[in-house]
Amino acid sequence: MSATDDERRLEQLGYKQELPRILRFWTNWALGFAFISPVVGLYTVVALGAQTAGAAWVWTLPIVLSGQLLVAFVYADLARRWPLAGGIYQWSRRLIGPKYGWWAGWIYMWALVLTLSTVAYGGGFFLGELIGWDEPSAAGSVLLALIVMAAFTTVNAVGLHVLRWVVNIGIACEAVASVGIGIALITLFRKQPVGILVDTQTAPGTGAFLPAFIAALAVAGWVLLGFDACGSVAEETRNPTRRVPRAIVISLLSVGLVDILAAVALMLAHPNIGAVVSGAASDPVSGAVVAAFGSWAATPFLAVVVIGFIACGIAVQATAVRVVYSYSRDGMVPFSRLWRRVSSRNHSPIFAVFLVAILSSLAFSYANVLEVLVSFATGGYYIGFLAPVAALLYLRMRGRWQPTTARPRFARLATVVNTAATLWLTFQLVNIAWPRYDHLPWWQNWAVPLGVLVFGGVGLIYFLSRRPDRRFTTDSAAMSRGYPTTSTEQETV
Repeated sequence: MSATDDERRLEQLGYKQELPRILRFWTNWALGFAFISPVVGLYTVVALGAQTAGAAWVWTLPIVLSGQLLVAFVYADLARRWPLAGGIYQWSRRLIGPKYGWWAGWIYMWALVLTLSTVAYGGGFFLGELIGWDEPSAAGSVLLALIVMAAFTTVNAVGLHVLRWVVNIGIACEAVASVGIGIALITLFRKQPVGILVDTQTAPGTGAFLPAFIAALAVAGWVLLGFDACGSVAEETRNPTRRVPRAIVISLLSVGLVDILAAVALMLAHPNIGAVVSGAASDPVSGAVVAAFGSWAATPFLAVVVIGFIACGIAVQATAVRVVYSYSRDGMVPFSRLWRRVSSRNHSPIFAVFLVAILSSLAFSYANVLEVLVSFATGGYYIGFLAPVAALLYLRMRGRWQPTTARPRFARLATVVNTAATLWLTFQLVNIAWPRYDHLPWWQNWAVPLGVLVFGGVGLIYFLSRRPDRRFTTDSAAMSRGYPTTSTEQETV
């Protein structure tokens, strides 16, 4: 498919080509890989996972990967039908209608903002270790996070050409830090017997193992998020109906396999599993690497990890910016004309870049404990994930969805996958939101429902006062049949 055909398809869906369509399959996949990021996802939560269910927590990763693959297959189908910037927001709106789409976009946007905040905060932790600032104060942690956030924002503000190079460098670092070191730890520097991976007695506390394992599933839920990023840059990808669906599935599968390898390696190579489980080893990742390779490896390893965090943050911010751009292009938020504006110099939604950076930085005030921020971000993300998946299942059950394939057997299989994906996301959302941190104040223990209440309340006020859903004249039934749609947009303040 030529660039002209891609632009014509975009016009049929109601929009003009404003973003540069320069990405091929590799870069689209790379963006999704960098967002999911074995280094960021796994290294951020490995200590939390071990402190929750012991070394056997690694078995939560194959379960999460299987569940997320169900979601990825659904997303691949939607991306093939509607290859638009904004992904989840656009799919939800065209499946059910403008009201539903507005709420899906609102929650999804804030989930990305909080995810970016989490990545910057976690990256600041490793940056502190790299420069010798091992135990910064709360203010120091925020300062380090702001430095990392500035790196994300600079690359996204410059434009897509620089972003591609930085993300590719980050993936190379991911390969070294996760695959290369993981294989070396397992084959050459194993300190623990393989049986420790199935030893439920290493779990902390004296309670039953199953509740601890289910809690660890909630922790692992943050590890494999972000494959939707491939869909968010669909308008910048050539031949997106073919390349984006493949990138969604392959990016998730490749990162998931790397995560499992690295998690097993870290548990088997750490010299003191008891310290990891008890929380005495605050950074089990660096501890395992230093124990294997020697103290000389600490600094280069941390440098690689920080680069991986920066690449991930760039991908997360790029995804959030496309959502804000797509959301604003439909006049869904205040000052939409500003956020949807694309720079004539670097063809980037520059004002949306700075908006996302500022909003994410404000979330640092809530980041006094990493566990809470991870839960807060993950819970919001799973709500956003669930929106189009549940909407598509609803249309299938009502007989209002026309499959992209004419083969009845594949259509029935797609319904089964859609149902399983909905059940999986619902389970994980409840599991993540469940209050189980007894050592935290109530407002931190109930972080997910409280966050939904706050952001939902603010959204409700704006929604009822401005009714942005009424900017669309195309009915949802036409959208659900997959016909080309056109939005009539009025200006917002």
